[in-house]
Amino acid sequence: MPIVWISLPLILAFACYGEIKARRIPNWLTLGAIALGLGAALIENDLEGLKDSVLGLAIAGGLFLPFCLLGVVGGGDMKLMAAVGAIVGWPMVLRVVCNTCIAGGIISVAIMAWHGVLLSTLANVFRIMVGMPRRNQGLRNPPMVPYALAITLGTLVAVFIQDF
Repeated sequence: MPIVWISLPLILAFACYGEIKARRIPNWLTLGAIALGLGAALIENDLEGLKDSVLGLAIAGGLFLPFCLLGVVGGGDMKLMAAVGAIVGWPMVLRVVCNTCIAGGIISVAIMAWHGVLLSTLANVFRIMVGMPRRNQGLRNPPMVPYALAITLGTLVAVFIQDF
């Protein structure tokens, strides 16, 4: 396990705190984590490590970019995912992204259930899948999912519980 991975819980804890408290992930945290990931990869494994780190950053950030542009996740979430990709590098980034998406789905379902909109949301999804119009045109104030929490859970499971 690369030594820089030890920084992940602290980085992710700051990101979760910022997103839950203020709905923002600070740039100093995400950009600093990107620099840390790239620098550590270069120091530990020369250019090969830097290549893996840049590839991890590009894959993680690139996969989250369309969702950011559509407003599904915020820019801070996208930069945090890119930072995690830079730290874990290739090929671990694939496991991290998959686990993050699974964690995001679980958290989203839990938040919908908590707000009492799970069944109506599932009914609308079913209606869309079979080609019928939705009953309502959306919630006035949809519940927000702090995606830094999903990124944190997905990353920590992928990195520290690798053998399962």
